[in-house]
Amino acid sequence: MIDGGEKVNESLGRLKNIDHTIVSYWGIWLILAIIFIYSVIKIFGFEPQIAEEIEAAETKGVPEFGEAEYVGSKRCKDCHWEKYDTWKNTLHSKFIQGVNKNTMMGDFERNNRLITKVTDRSPKHAGEEVTSTMFRKDNKYYVKTIGPDWELHDYEIINVIGIGRRQNYLTKFPNGELHVLPVEWDIKKEKWVMFNSLVQDHPGTGEFWSDPENIWQFRCGGCHVTGIKINYDEIKDSFDTTWADLGVACEACHGPGSNHVKAASEYFDYEKDTIVNPSKLPWRLRTMVCGQCHNWGSSTAEISPTKDGFPVRYSYPKGFKPGEALYLYYGKESGDGKKHHQQYNEWNESEHAKAGVMCTNCHSVHQEDDTKVAMTKLASDNLCMDCHKTLQRRAAHRIHTFGSCVACHMPRTIGHEHSHTFKFISPELSLKAGGVDKQPNSCSSCHHHKDTPLENLVGFLDAAKKEDMPKPFTVHMKYKTTEEKKSE
Repeated sequence: MIDGGEKVNESLGRLKNIDHTIVSYWGIWLILAIIFIYSVIKIFGFEPQIAEEIEAAETKGVPEFGEAEYVGSKRCKDCHWEKYDTWKNTLHSKFIQGVNKNTMMGDFERNNRLITKVTDRSPKHAGEEVTSTMFRKDNKYYVKTIGPDWELHDYEIINVIGIGRRQNYLTKFPNGELHVLPVEWDIKKEKWVMFNSLVQDHPGTGEFWSDPENIWQFRCGGCHVTGIKINYDEIKDSFDTTWADLGVACEACHGPGSNHVKAASEYFDYEKDTIVNPSKLPWRLRTMVCGQCHNWGSSTAEISPTKDGFPVRYSYPKGFKPGEALYLYYGKESGDGKKHHQQYNEWNESEHAKAGVMCTNCHSVHQEDDTKVAMTKLASDNLCMDCHKTLQRRAAHRIHTFGSCVACHMPRTIGHEHSHTFKFISPELSLKAGGVDKQPNSCSSCHHHKDTPLENLVGFLDAAKKEDMPKPFTVHMKYKTTEEKKSE
C-alpha cells in the first residue's frame, strides 16, 4: 500500500510537469512574437533612435555627386527598359546610324552616278560636268567625288543620317574632321541630288562640303548625337571626337545620367533629384528641351580653340543641359529666310506660345505605336479640333469644310517642314515677295490652286470675307503653266 506521503509527492511531481509544459508553450509563443516584431521593424524601417540621431539625419542633406557625365542609353535600359523600348521605336533613335545593308537606302549599284555642272563662279572647271559615283566594295560604302584639292577621291561612309525622307552620308578626314558628303539620296523620288556641291559652290567658298566652315562637329554634331566631346587638338590640328549615343538618346532630353545611376545603385535614394524629367518642368523650360535641336541660330559660346576657316560659333546650343534656359546658350539668327529645323523659333512667335500650348501637347515623346514622322498624338484635324471645338464656319472656313487645318495653318515653308507659327500665310505675301518659290503660302500648295495666279487667289480671299461671296470660278479654273503655254 502507498501511504499518504507518497501520494502527496506524486501529486507534486505531476504539478511540476504541468508547470514546465505551460512555461515551454508560452515561451515558444514569446520567441515567435519577438521574431515577428523584429521582422516588422526591419521591413518598415522602424528603429528606435535617440533625439540626437534623428536631428543629425535631418540635417545631413543630399550627398555631393559632382558634375554629371553621360553614361549612354544602354545603361538607362537596365532599369527603364519599357521606356527604352518605346524610344527605340521613334525616329529620334534612328537620326544617325551605323553603316549596313539595313540602314543604307541609297542605290550604290545601278542608279549610282550623279552628274554635276560646275558653277560658272568656280575658278576651276567652270561650266564643266563632273560625275560623282557611289559604290560598294568589301562590304563598305564609298562616294567618289571632288574634294578640297579639286581632285576626285574615294571617301568611305562611316555613318548614315536620316531614314525617312532623305539620306545623307558622313565621312572622316585623316585629321578626324567629319563632313557630310555632297550627294543626298531622295527616298521619295528614289534618286540622287547634290548637297553643298559644285552646283553653287566650290572649294574655298566656305559653303562647299569639305570646307572647314562645314566641319560636322561644329555644325551638326551636337544634335545628331548625344553627349558629344569634340576633342580638338590645336597643336596637332586633329580631332578625337567621341559621343555617348548615336541619335537623340535618353540623356539628350533627361540630361547626363551618371549621378542618377550612382544614386540608384549606391544610395538607394535621391534618384529624382539627380535626373531631369521634362514632364515635371515648367512649360517653357519643357519646350526648350525640344528647342535645343528644333531651332535655328548659333551658340552664345565661341568655338575654342580655333583656327582660320573655322566658324565663329557652334550651330547648336553648346553646353546646354535640359532644365536650363535655352536662350542663355543659343541665339536666333537675324534674317527672314526660311531655315532648317526652325520649329521652336516659329512656335515662339505663335499664339500657341502665348497660351502655353507646347510641343508635348501635340507630339508624343516615347512612341508606343508604329513610328510616325511627326509623332502626333492624334491625326491631323482631330488633333486641332481636340482644342478648337468652337470653330465657326464663316469666311474662308465656310468654303473649306472639306479641307485640312494643317494645310492652311501649317503649310510647308521649306522642304518637308511645316510652319509652326500656326498662322494662315496669305498669297499676298507671295505676290509681294515675287513668287511662291520665294515665299510659300497657304493656298498655292493645294492641288486645286497650284497653277492659279496669285492675283486671283488674293482677290478671291477678299471676296470670301463678304456675305455675298461670289462663286469661286476664277480660283478653281485650270491654268496653263509656262511650259504648257510655250508648247502651244
